[in-house]
Amino acid sequence: MAYDRYIAICLPLYYTTIINWGVCRYCTVMILLGSFILCTIPNILKPLVFCRGNRMDHFACELLGVLELACGDIAAYKLQLFIISIFLLFCPFVFILVSYICIIISILKIKSTDSRLRTFSTCASHLTIVFMFYGTSMTMYMGRGMRFSSKSKFISLIYGVVTPVLNPVIYSLRNNEVKRAFSKILEKYSVSLST
Repeated sequence: MAYDRYIAICLPLYYTTIINWGVCRYCTVMILLGSFILCTIPNILKPLVFCRGNRMDHFACELLGVLELACGDIAAYKLQLFIISIFLLFCPFVFILVSYICIIISILKIKSTDSRLRTFSTCASHLTIVFMFYGTSMTMYMGRGMRFSSKSKFISLIYGVVTPVLNPVIYSLRNNEVKRAFSKILEKYSVSLST
């Protein structure tokens, strides 16, 4: 999405030639293949052995919680998880930040204040979601110690539940029809409270 926005804002005349179905398919396949290789192959080569209870204190099957159920020393698995997190979390985050720096530089060159604000507001919704997801994910999987605790439950709740729920809400608030419908609901609610 950041690359798409970068091309749309920084190179608008080349958008249709650069962003096409072939590029979208290629990006999708590479993301899926890379994630599969980075997450599955290490677990096949050196699977975890479990000897502790089969219950963990969490609402989802969080990877750090699963590691805590394993027997023996899990330091090698945590190192492996940290290295995988660099490729799956940190590298895409840096790519998104660099693309948005280029976008901001392009936006600042726009002479019309109205156009500049409209473009900034388009990017702000995506950046909000990016920081919520990547910030909490990197805190969880690249943070010091990488321990499973009540704090990690809250962090995983943000990137696993709150971000996906807020994503469509944040993007739909830019739609005028959604804004009108939301205003009508608020008006009805305020009228019912006043009576």
